[in-house]
Amino acid sequence: MTAAIAVWALTVLAAPHATQAQMTNEITPESLGLSVCSKPSVEPSSLPVVRDLRTQYRNLSFDVCRVKEDYKDGGFRGMLERQFGTVQDLIVDVFTGPGLHPTIGTIVPESGTALGLALNDEWHITERPHIRFTTSVEGRASANGFWAAGAVSHMQFDWYRAYDVGSFRMPQMTIAIKHFDLPEMPFFGLGNETSRSDRSLFELTETVMPILVDFPVAYGLTLSAQFTALHAASDPSPAFVSRFSESSAPGLRARTTYVVPGLIATYRSQDQLYGFSGDARVSYEAYEAVDGGPFSFDRIEARGAVHYGVEDQLFAQATFPYLRSLLGSSRFTAEANLVISDPRAHNSVPFYLQPTLGGGDIHNENWLGSYTNYRFRAPSTVAYGLSYERRLIDPLGISVFAQWGKVGSNVGDLDFDRLKHSIGLGLQLRLGGRAVAEFSFAWGGGEGTHFYATGNTNNAIGFGARAAGTVGLRGVF
Repeated sequence: MTAAIAVWALTVLAAPHATQAQMTNEITPESLGLSVCSKPSVEPSSLPVVRDLRTQYRNLSFDVCRVKEDYKDGGFRGMLERQFGTVQDLIVDVFTGPGLHPTIGTIVPESGTALGLALNDEWHITERPHIRFTTSVEGRASANGFWAAGAVSHMQFDWYRAYDVGSFRMPQMTIAIKHFDLPEMPFFGLGNETSRSDRSLFELTETVMPILVDFPVAYGLTLSAQFTALHAASDPSPAFVSRFSESSAPGLRARTTYVVPGLIATYRSQDQLYGFSGDARVSYEAYEAVDGGPFSFDRIEARGAVHYGVEDQLFAQATFPYLRSLLGSSRFTAEANLVISDPRAHNSVPFYLQPTLGGGDIHNENWLGSYTNYRFRAPSTVAYGLSYERRLIDPLGISVFAQWGKVGSNVGDLDFDRLKHSIGLGLQLRLGGRAVAEFSFAWGGGEGTHFYATGNTNNAIGFGARAAGTVGLRGVF
């Protein structure tokens, strides 16, 4: 290799100028199997934003060069045999990581596709002064009039290090502010026996300012303290008011302001491709209404999942690399999710802060996928799911799932009697090792079929990722 580089260097020095005719058999870096693409060092800057933008430009230039080089060497077939690795790198650097990025995704179900911009920055890239600090600022809007904007910062402190199955984790603080303007949200009534013909629309505006501090304990366990300021307001349509009243839709026209202290315990086992793994989360939040009426309540959430990964030996032994990735691994998952909302004496839970099942909910979680979005709503919910996932050629994956669930006014209503159910198929698109878009088609339950899609290109991780870990760039939503 050293001799080849020396020959190429001498050839370059001896090559004629551009104004002279060149030999048809001239030795080039490509003919020697060398890459002409390189990553030069980034010019230093005292401003982290400037440094990150320069780094982003350097990385994109390198990715484009590699894509051109791969296509020139082997054409489309050669890129396929390489599993489009260079193309994936280019897409990842366009949409994720430090710098200024376009964003594509949803705001909430039925908001339509939203476009926007995000500025992600790493303010400390060394261990000194024992703090790691990242930020993300983003705004996005859809043609349907939905929009959202916000900022989030993550700070990791080297106070202590907790052992976590082969690695160490440190305490972390997350501070965010997010605003949502959602002009047309559907409401069908409260309970499991509502009618689709009662579908009515209301406008929901919400501003939330959470502060979360994670304290890793050991072996995947994290304890967290949370404090949130929340303001939400409902503006129902005339059809909504004609069908529902304050008794059937508490907080019909309310504008509520809350302070919400909370405690969270999170467990996540070591990530592994094969064998058993699992994760769980239990939280308690006290919604103290400081303005807007008697709408104080307590909420407990508990969720857990058990995964079992297996390998398909037939495809693992395939000759071609892209066939080895095709159906090369799979995973079975069993999961459950419980939400219990308990209003204080002489108080109630506003309908717009009650959880939903059916299609996607306001947090873009898909439970009972055969039903329309936000189909069933009540203070408390329970849901169960079984799924089988297969990884296809990167970056695609497919899944088959079955789900059960119901809603209720209190925990006593969440039994196994007359559970709603759905069966469906899903498709995932992944970038940088994380799902950025999900599509599903589900049926069952007696209300036909439903197609559901959600996505977020900005790093695929929002504030909802509660477990403490290393501070990486995470999107706002």
